[in-house]
Amino acid sequence: MLALSGIAGVIISTQILIQRAINKQQDDSRVINVAGRQRMLSQQISKNVLKINTELFKDSIQKIQRELTGALQLWKTSHQGLLQGDQTLGLKGQNSLIVNQMFRQIQPHYQAMVAHTDTILYYLKKPVYAQAELRPHINKVLFHEGVFLQQMDQIVFQYDEEARTKVISLKQTEIALLIISLAIIFFEVAFIFMPTSKNVKRTVASLIRSENIAKKMAREIEVLYNTLETSYQQLADVDAEEEQPTLLIKTDTFGNITYFSEKLQNLLEFDHIPINLFNWLENEGYQREFLDGLMDSVTAGESWNGEVKVQTQDGDFLWLNTHLIPVFNKPDNAELPEDDIEMMVVGANVTELKEAKERSKEINRARIEKQVKEKQHRSVLILEGQEEERKRIARDIHDGIGQMLIALKFNLEATIIADHQQTKLRIQESRGILKNIIKEVRRVAFNLTPSSLNDFGLAPTIKKFCTEVGELMGINVTFENKTHFINRLNTKVETHLYRIIQEGVNNAIKYAQATQISVVFSHNLHKLNIEIVDNGTGFDYASLQEKGHFAESGHGLFNMRERASFINGQFEIETAVGEGTKIKVGVPIN
Repeated sequence: MLALSGIAGVIISTQILIQRAINKQQDDSRVINVAGRQRMLSQQISKNVLKINTELFKDSIQKIQRELTGALQLWKTSHQGLLQGDQTLGLKGQNSLIVNQMFRQIQPHYQAMVAHTDTILYYLKKPVYAQAELRPHINKVLFHEGVFLQQMDQIVFQYDEEARTKVISLKQTEIALLIISLAIIFFEVAFIFMPTSKNVKRTVASLIRSENIAKKMAREIEVLYNTLETSYQQLADVDAEEEQPTLLIKTDTFGNITYFSEKLQNLLEFDHIPINLFNWLENEGYQREFLDGLMDSVTAGESWNGEVKVQTQDGDFLWLNTHLIPVFNKPDNAELPEDDIEMMVVGANVTELKEAKERSKEINRARIEKQVKEKQHRSVLILEGQEEERKRIARDIHDGIGQMLIALKFNLEATIIADHQQTKLRIQESRGILKNIIKEVRRVAFNLTPSSLNDFGLAPTIKKFCTEVGELMGINVTFENKTHFINRLNTKVETHLYRIIQEGVNNAIKYAQATQISVVFSHNLHKLNIEIVDNGTGFDYASLQEKGHFAESGHGLFNMRERASFINGQFEIETAVGEGTKIKVGVPIN
């Protein structure tokens, strides 16, 4: 603030001095002009007085009288204006002591000429007068006019000398102010610009380190995703001791229970044995259609095996790995009629094994999901931190360096040095360089975080971005808002979408050598659709997927996909070698 105040003070002081000097020079030139005219008027008075002796005709005398009267009146008015000032003549009457002293010396001769000229005009107004009456007055006018003319020359020279002295003083003052301005500029460069530049370099280096950390974490997340399915498969192969199958239940053709093992009764803690197998399973929650189909399959002589889930008397779950086997009875069986089928349920208690697997699976799943969520959370925090840091840098560059450079530009533009051609050329070159610096600072600040994104929203910012990139790179970058989408989205959503579009356009320019790039917005009631289309070289997307997004050419695509997933968006790529690239992003509006 002190440095900027100093520059502002120097600029204001320079302008005030220059404007005052210009006004004074205009006044001085007017004073010199009027003073020089006084000499001419005194000579004109003397000339007309001399004509009176030679002219005898009345018409000539009247003409001389008019000329003498006008010259005398203007002479008297100018003389009073030089002494006391006259607004109509543009005179302020601010004379130096030397000039006032000279006017005091010339005053008797001036008054004498005025008095004798008035007397001559008095006689000329009479119908009749004698030349002898005018001759003494004419001689007096001629006598005093010579002295007046000589002293008036000295006054004009003094006016001119004083004006030249003012110009020299202004020149010296201007040079002193220029030295002060250069000293202040050197102070800013040494103590403001250079430290700020170093601070920006450190911040950018910190951002690069953070970005590398984020990429490393993202790679770890991808590895976790790839190993998650393998972990589940390994968990399914848990080695545990399994119980041997035994006969649990016997039923008749209709599912009525004829035998219920004591072991199963103890496991279920039943006081009373169920009457019908299928009714019992229906009470346990199995669908009647499933049970009827099961009974028909067994009646048809087909076996069935699977896990059955039932409840104990206390409400605990029990898992049985069962085999339902039909047995056709022989005719000599006394208890059952011929062709009757007896169903045997053979199985084993697998509750502990199943619970062990589920516990192991849940533990590992919870651990892996926790790690994934932690990695994702860290990545989000890092990306948000980068965005905040970009905003801070953009704000510092715009409000700090940008404002200082603008002040410096105004200072150099206001500097005017007379008769120093080489200095003028250097200052002009500095002006051009400073304009380029200010333009570059604005471009960098816009790329880091455009202020228009917060002020006006996504669509105006993308339009401005496309225009500036097209002008800077010399290619055709267009923005088309088909449905005139102007709604404001969440700040984070707009930021991620801006970064996706920025990455897509930059990739098309840098890697695809595209000459035509278009960004298209469209939307419906539920989704905002964005397309980034270029006519570049395209690429083999399937090959890139096989190599992984962390190949050298896949960082940008991975970042774009991750940003889209952070805002619950859809991300698609349509490309082929030699056919350009189309990137589609869909984001929920609500």
